[in-house]
Amino acid sequence: MPEKNISDTIQNILDKNKGFVLLSNLPALLSNEVRQQLGIKKSKETAGILQKKIEAAASEGQFMFRKKGAKTYILTPCEPSELVLGLLSSKKPFDMKTINTLPFTKPEVIETVNVLVEAGQAKITLTKDFKPQIFRAEAVAAPKPSVPAGYTPEAFREAFDLLDNGRIFVRIPDLRRMLNWPRNVFDQMLRDLRDKSIIQLHTADASTMKGNEVEDCFIDENNFRMGTVTYNVK
Repeated sequence: MPEKNISDTIQNILDKNKGFVLLSNLPALLSNEVRQQLGIKKSKETAGILQKKIEAAASEGQFMFRKKGAKTYILTPCEPSELVLGLLSSKKPFDMKTINTLPFTKPEVIETVNVLVEAGQAKITLTKDFKPQIFRAEAVAAPKPSVPAGYTPEAFREAFDLLDNGRIFVRIPDLRRMLNWPRNVFDQMLRDLRDKSIIQLHTADASTMKGNEVEDCFIDENNFRMGTVTYNVK
């Protein structure tokens, strides 16, 4: 099995498990073929050995590994706020016991939740017995910021065409770096062109990215990481 397929298999498992898995549980989630390719057993492998074998089969920076006490987690590269926000619901309260299963310490999660609340992305309510409940904040329509003068759709398209080379799609990290616009301006241009149905954005394939390319993708309003852009055919 090609190396990329091993990485894709692990990434699919992470995607189905909110972006993280206890490393000791991973072998049982892999097929026999993938375990054989990685040279791991279904059990009795230490976290350190598992991590080294996965890192050898994956692209640099494709997965993160975090220790929490005696436990080690494997997760998709992300900020704590991305992971916590992905777990929150606007209808069902966040189970505080779930904090213990997160690959972050309680102080890190508490700080992250406070940041999300201050940013208006999460809200906290109290039950009748004074237990806190955390919800994802309902999306509220707000005036859309405009792109400053000088940053034009024409300049955006020109950079796209230079990177296109007949492939139809362009990677957002490459486009971001070529234009070298302020991050908020670049992201707003993507939103404007998408909302006008001029372009389409597609989810990122982390297995094809290295270094800071994952961070240079675009996070949309639903907390999905977008990695490529295409122009709609008129």
